[in-house]
Amino acid sequence: MWGLTKISRFFRKEEANATVEFVIVFPLIVMIFVAAFETAMLLTRQVMMERSLDSAVRYLRLTSDVTVTHDAIRDNICENTPILINCQESLLLDLRVIDQDTYNLPDYHTLCVDRSGTVTPANQFHAGADNQLMLIRTCALVDRILPISGLGLDLTRDDTGAIHITAATVFVNEPE
Repeated sequence: MWGLTKISRFFRKEEANATVEFVIVFPLIVMIFVAAFETAMLLTRQVMMERSLDSAVRYLRLTSDVTVTHDAIRDNICENTPILINCQESLLLDLRVIDQDTYNLPDYHTLCVDRSGTVTPANQFHAGADNQLMLIRTCALVDRILPISGLGLDLTRDDTGAIHITAATVFVNEPE
């Protein structure tokens, strides 16, 4: 009987209610904060890469007699995107002519490089001629900050867990 009253007194105490609520709610709030931070970092990288691509394309359009190479454009984009880690190794470009009769565009989800260096599918890099409509696409691999972040996001990932961020733009080669 004595043990039963002690147990009932224990359950009637209200001294630890705040601690129990804190233990239940705190991990959820931290997970939401981490997911929001990770999403903000991914969006910042995405926006900076898009702006760098637009800047590189503007340079291509306005400068005559420019030698258009994959490495030169990649270096220009990497200089303007300092938040991309290992940009030289993780950034891939695809430059191709758009047929103005059919306007067939490639699938934008498939261009990227994996950690082994394999490009899926094989990319093209054609500088084009005067007055041709050109499509330039970029893809970079970005690692997540924390493995628990990004829950519920349907982002393109490779086998190593790296997230693919892409950007694309269309321009016309100016006549000389």
